[in-house]
Amino acid sequence: MEEYDQFAKEYASGTEDLEQKTRNHFYSELPQLKGKLLLDVGCGSGHDGAYYASRGAVVYGLDVSEKEIAMAQQRACGVFVHASMESIPYGADMFDIVTSFYAIQHTEEVAQSILEMIRVAKPGGLIAILAKHPFRNLLESYVNDGASDYYAKRKVTSYIFNKSIKLIENGHTMMDYLAPSVLRSASLELFEEHTDFPASDQVISGLTYPTYMILKYRKLG
Repeated sequence: MEEYDQFAKEYASGTEDLEQKTRNHFYSELPQLKGKLLLDVGCGSGHDGAYYASRGAVVYGLDVSEKEIAMAQQRACGVFVHASMESIPYGADMFDIVTSFYAIQHTEEVAQSILEMIRVAKPGGLIAILAKHPFRNLLESYVNDGASDYYAKRKVTSYIFNKSIKLIENGHTMMDYLAPSVLRSASLELFEEHTDFPASDQVISGLTYPTYMILKYRKLG
């Protein structure tokens, strides 16, 4: 995800506008935030962190893009650090809520990243993730890369803003998000599928398919 340094400002300003309807739905799935210690994983420019802080949360955030983190720090609404979601630099049982908005699909290790989010959550804590849907991965890899194997580990070419920005992301399956190791550590409380055209470029005209999904886990113990 370090390639986001190349177009950090353009990506931040564009997605904050286009994805607001999607963001509002994700926010509606969260509990009351006042006084809660919250970690935003893949926090980008801090747009979500600023919202969480406005609702009374004590906000921490991390991202692998140094330029995005620099923008987040300028908001002065929380503690934002340059770090990887596969190895979160915080101790166990620390956060009431862990969130991740349109970020986890970039990692090669989805299950490991979710396990890290679970690790740093308090027992009974909430982990709320909005991720790019694997079906969208499949269609984009088929149309843009000529790849046809849903199960293969692969890079997926995506385009946003009328193909003005090209993204290279990791392809995943549903089982990456529902791995036995994850479900042994947390219960799955919610799974939703949604479509957010035109925020997502539609790769097959006239075909409606899920572009993102929301998963809510509750840490056991």
